[in-house]
Amino acid sequence: MKKFPFLTKAASGALTAAMILTVGCGQAPETGAPSGSSASAEALQKEIASLKKKLADARSRIDSLRAQLNGASASVVDGGLSAEEIIDELMNVKLTSKNRRAAERRVQFLFESLIQQGDAAVPHVRAFLNKMEDVEFTVQRSDEEEEGRGRGRGRGNDWAERLRGRARGSSLDFEKPPSLRIGLMDVLKEVDGSSAEAALGEVLSKTARGFEVAYVAKTIRSMIGPDAFRDEAVAAAHELLSDPIEVPNPNNFDRNSQRYLFSVLEMYNDQTFIQSAQGLLVREDGKIDGTVLDYLDDVGKEQAMDAIYQAFNGGQVTDRGDLSSLARAGLKYTGSNPQANQMFKDIMSSDEYDMRVKWSALREMDDAEDDTTLQVRLNLMQGLQASGDDATDKVVEMYTRQMEAKISGEEFDMRKEMQSLGTDFWRNTFGRGESGDRGDRGSRGNNRGENRRNQPTIVPAP
Repeated sequence: MKKFPFLTKAASGALTAAMILTVGCGQAPETGAPSGSSASAEALQKEIASLKKKLADARSRIDSLRAQLNGASASVVDGGLSAEEIIDELMNVKLTSKNRRAAERRVQFLFESLIQQGDAAVPHVRAFLNKMEDVEFTVQRSDEEEEGRGRGRGRGNDWAERLRGRARGSSLDFEKPPSLRIGLMDVLKEVDGSSAEAALGEVLSKTARGFEVAYVAKTIRSMIGPDAFRDEAVAAAHELLSDPIEVPNPNNFDRNSQRYLFSVLEMYNDQTFIQSAQGLLVREDGKIDGTVLDYLDDVGKEQAMDAIYQAFNGGQVTDRGDLSSLARAGLKYTGSNPQANQMFKDIMSSDEYDMRVKWSALREMDDAEDDTTLQVRLNLMQGLQASGDDATDKVVEMYTRQMEAKISGEEFDMRKEMQSLGTDFWRNTFGRGESGDRGDRGSRGNNRGENRRNQPTIVPAP
């Protein structure tokens, strides 16, 4: 490695100034001096602040000059590899069942080495991220090992590993980077500064992976603030939700792309996608998209009531689990929203909905704190006509009494009331009816054109 026997004159001068300022700032005030006036104390504080600023500026200048000197030798730090060499080595990492621990330690060391280079490493990290290539840090197993895992599936720790794999498909928190690109984003976070922030922001305009959009948004918000790169992140989420791009060799993160993109909208509390999301609520197979419903429920709130009501009454959704989910999302506005009021009446008066759906509706009624809303809901319940079904009428009566007790401030033991009806009652009540055809969870077409701003990320095979 090339070494520099001396600093530039500018660096030397800056270093001298820093030493002087450090000594000066480190001196404690004389304890024997008189207290003086408040004006003198204020002047002293200003002088200290000025000296500290000069010290910080001097140190910053020294760091900048050192970065320039390191750059003259291909970003090499003392005794280490260049940024290009580090990234090249990371590109060729292969984790096996035999070398896993050693390889993971090496990967961590290489990332730390990049962090130590500071701003000098940022251009190289940025250039690699713009290549849209990635390497997953997962264990590669031989055919014999995979065959053995297949025979032993369900025993030992295999189940735990599969659980961890599913969890990684929806998480944004990792003990160690799952891939090279995520690791490099973490490097930029640790380096910090305007150049690192710009490099992260650039990923938002280029990546086709919903997971990366969410990870960058989360990362950069922790660096700058909750509204950091809001427009860029929201625009990327809108584009990829409206016109998804198929990623070659998708992993669990890519298969959960939609969930990650909606999480971005929830991060920024973006309500501008509500209308578009309404069109995605009911899938082509008649199933409710739970991710879309969660977004409408959490962000859209009562603005999404129309879409929820239409989906509930449209006739396309037949799965009782989906109907119950729609009921829970819509009925929380019962008492204040006419569509929610009508949804409750429809559920309780129609034979189209089994007891499970009606049960979900009734359980929502006492979930309110203000007496006005509770009273409106109680009036709705009291206005229900007898259904002719003994089980339904008994359950409605039980919840009506609970609502009355809550409004009057009296005690009501719901558990005791339920036990009094007997096990056979509940078994017969919820054992009736067919589960219905749940159908296959089909997927929406993702290949909708290739000439896009966001080009597919290339995930090379090991």
